[in-house]
Formats: sequence, C-alpha cells, structure tokens
Amino acid sequence: MNLFSLMALCATLAACSHAPSREQIGAACTTLAGRSIPAASIGLPSGPATVHSAVLVTAAPGSVSGNSLMPATPEYCKVLGTVASRDPKAQPINFQLNLPTRWNGKALQYGGGGFNGVPISGLAPLRDAAPGDPLPIARGYATFGTDSGHQASAFPASEPGAFALNDEMLENFAYASYKKVRDVAVDLMQSVYGQRPRQLYYFGGSEGGREGLTMAQRFPADYDGIVSVVPVINWTGLFHAFVRNQVPQFGDWLDAAKTPLIAKATSEACDALDGLADGVVNNYMACPARVNLQALRCPGGSDAGPHCLSDAELSLIRGIHSPYRFSFPLANGISEYPQWLYGHEDSLDGAAALNLVRWVSGSAAPTVPPNASTAATQWLYGSNWIRYAIARDANFDVRSYRPEPFAARVQQTSALIDSTNPDLSAFFARGGKLILRENAADRAQSPLMGIEYYQSVVARLGQPAVDRSVRLYVSPSSTHSGNARSVTDKSAIPTMADLLDPLDRWVTTQTPPPDAIVQTSKAGLPPFALQGSRPMCRYPGYPHYMGGDKALASSYACRDAQL
Repeated sequence: MNLFSLMALCATLAACSHAPSREQIGAACTTLAGRSIPAASIGLPSGPATVHSAVLVTAAPGSVSGNSLMPATPEYCKVLGTVASRDPKAQPINFQLNLPTRWNGKALQYGGGGFNGVPISGLAPLRDAAPGDPLPIARGYATFGTDSGHQASAFPASEPGAFALNDEMLENFAYASYKKVRDVAVDLMQSVYGQRPRQLYYFGGSEGGREGLTMAQRFPADYDGIVSVVPVINWTGLFHAFVRNQVPQFGDWLDAAKTPLIAKATSEACDALDGLADGVVNNYMACPARVNLQALRCPGGSDAGPHCLSDAELSLIRGIHSPYRFSFPLANGISEYPQWLYGHEDSLDGAAALNLVRWVSGSAAPTVPPNASTAATQWLYGSNWIRYAIARDANFDVRSYRPEPFAARVQQTSALIDSTNPDLSAFFARGGKLILRENAADRAQSPLMGIEYYQSVVARLGQPAVDRSVRLYVSPSSTHSGNARSVTDKSAIPTMADLLDPLDRWVTTQTPPPDAIVQTSKAGLPPFALQGSRPMCRYPGYPHYMGGDKALASSYACRDAQL
C-alpha cells in the first residue's frame, strides 16, 4: 500500500494501528512543492494557495553561541507558500508551515505584531517563554504563521501603515489572512499526516493577541483554544488615543530624560501597597488614586530641565491616565478607550527601553512625517493609521485631526478590525478555551481594555459560563514586551510563564488552569538557573507579600485589586 492509499484509509489516527511513519511523512513532504490549494477549499473569498517549497529539515540540538541560545528543533518539513489575492494590486499572503515528523496530532498558529508585514515562521519561542522551555514544534506541534497579506519591505520604515490604502490588504490584516492561512495549513496537514489536527490553537501577543480574539469571535468553529497576551482589542480607540498622547508633544516634548523622575514618584506612591517596598507596583488597581505628580511641577510651570515637569507635561501625563472618549459609538457600542495604569515608567536603558521612552516620548520630539528612528511608537503607529486607514491620504496632517468629520470611516474600520464582540457563546459551545494575559505596566496598550473586555463577556454570558471557559491573568509591573524590573535596585522581576501547556490541558483533559500561575526569572543559558519566582494572579487578584524570601512565589498570596 502506498502512502496516499494509507492516508485515504486512515482518516484519523484512531482508525489506524499507527500514524504515518517518519519516512512516510518525509516522502510526503517532498511531494508538496508546486501543490495548489483551490480557492474553493478556503473558507473566505480568496485566490488559490500555492506551495513554493517544501524541504525536510534535519533535527538540530540546542546550542549556545556566545550569549545566544538556539533552542532545539526536531526533524520537520518546512513549507513556504502564498495565498493569491483577488485584487491584482494587492500583495499576496505569505505563510510558513512546519510539520514535525513526530507529530502530536495538534497544531499551533502563531500571531504577528505591530502592523505585521514580516514573515512569522512558527519556530520562535512563545511570548513570555522562559529560557529552556521547549519550542512548540519540539513538543510535537505542527506550527504556522503568516505576514498577514502585505510585505513591510515594500514600504518606507516611516510608513508601516501604507498598505491600508488597499481594501483587500486591509481586510487581510484585520482578519482574513489568518483564516485563509489556517484553512490552507489544515489542508496540507491532511495531505501529509492523513488527518486534520485533533486540536488547533492560536497563540499571539499585542496585535497577535487581537488576532486570536478575532478568530474566537469570527471563526469559533475553527479553534479549540486561544492564548491572547496584551491584546490590542480596541484597535480604533487605542490608535486615536495614541494621537491624543502625541500631538501635544509638538509644543512641549516629554523629554526621555524625565522618565526616571516619573518612575520614582510612582514607585514612592504605590510600591508598598502590596506589603513590600521593593520598587515594584504589584497592587496595580489601587495605585492610580495615590499618584499625584503635581509635586514635580517646574517653578512657574515652564520646562526647567529633567528634574521637574512643565504644566504641558503634567497635562500630557494626566491625559494618558484618562479615558479617550468618542462622540459616537464604535463597533459593539463602545465609545471610549480606557486610561493607562502606572508602574515601571523608567525606560532609559536595557530591556526597560521598551517602555515609556519607546511608546510615549520617543528619543526626540515627534515630526511630520514621522522619523522611524526617533519617534515614539505611538506617533509612528497612530499617525500612520489615521493617514492611511481613516483619511486615506498619505499627506494628511494628523495634528489637525478630529474624528467627527470622519465618523463613518472610523466606524467602518472599527467594525473591520476591533475585537470587542463579547458574544463568545459559539466558541464556548464547542468547548473553546481562552487564556488572556494583561501586563499592568504596559505603555503600548492599556491593560484595562482587556479587563473591560473580560467584564463585557461576563455581562453578556454570565460568570459561570466565563469561569468554565476563560481565564484572565494580570502580570504586575510587566511592560508590553513582558519584562519587568525594580525601579529602585533595577533587579529583574519574574515574568516568564508557559501558557500553552495550561491551555492544552484545559482543552484535552478539562483541567482548568490554577488561580495563580507561577512566573519565573531564569538565567538565559544552560542550566537555566532559577533566579526568582512570583505568582501571576487570576483577575482581580494581585500578588501580596506575606513574608519570607521575596524572590519566591510562596511568599505571596493573591488578593483582590480594587481601582
């Protein structure tokens, strides 16, 4: 019996005495190049998909080069292909699919980030993974990802949103590319393994977290579980808030050198609210009411250097910590974007450079057009979105933007891209599970948006239904990228946690994740020495210090946080 006769006979592993062998899978891999998947096999209007290459990659053990760790990878079939566009002016959707020759019967789709436009290989460590955690493909998962249907290399670095002028490319970025690539990947898995994956998961953070929520809301029958980390749920509200935060800085830039001043004041106001003065704001909800930066005001209110804040800078900080409100409703009746929280503002060096300086101040004042090397990411992203997706004019001056004249377009794009639909009943009905993680010191997007979304699902479906299918965790003091450190002694705070295994156990064995997941900090190279641990509490909890070694999770208990 040849391989394809075996595959026809073995519709599922349960119907066979064994799965296809490594040799059979390797042989099938070599037949994929040139394969075409017709548009009719893709669940959205689409062009056909084509496999451009399929190569069997030899297993590689983990290795260390200098201070860099290369995780171990198994033998796998590396498949590269494209999904053709319908519009000849639209760029194709690129994808990569990795098929291990020792398959666990499951698949994992990786999310992207930012405006996407770069290949997602499906071979990277998961977001917040600890050094030494095996890659999903090393655990036996077939993995895949996409560039979301446009190639960033085709646009200037200062114009990452330019693709949005094309309707199909914008639709692909919003939701369609992930569904199309999912359908193509499943088709190819059927060809190689003789069966579809028993479980299919989505794992993403930031924009990739939005993608995961979008899949649960738009395509609930296609996924068994989703991990969504710091998701950009209300994209429209966030990018409007970005512009609000940035336009005032044309007149009085928040100098990057002032971030330690803000961090110190926040720490002094909120540090001990968790029972321990260690330079870490754990009690993230109690902190805002206690922060008053007025004591940092420069004499007379004019900028007098890095030791004080001008009236304009104080106004900017108050704005960031206030909701952004629309005069008309967005998708699902939402009319505002929540304020940001406090903690870990210091961002002048090392890993912390991914926080306040990167997102809010930049290394120099904003410019028109944005300078990709010095602009705050909020200005780079916000101005791009308004110009290309809303005004649809590359030369539009965002400094004069008001949403009201563009209300119809704002609502149209909100319906396209925002992942705010609280009705997850269809996803829950088929046993779908969702794990959300918010980082309380996130300066890219507000952690309160994830909390508000969770509360909207509870209001729609009831707490019992949500408890059976959703977990929301909050990592205090963690920045958008996940890292955290003490404001006072600069020591790293444990933030690493594997959320794929808890999701898989929940789906396959109905074992829910615990109310507190242990986060760790480990050395980056073997033997990956444990440097500390701390609980990441299920919302509304935060880790309160109870006594003992502050570097051990056992010294903390989860208590309810209150805003």
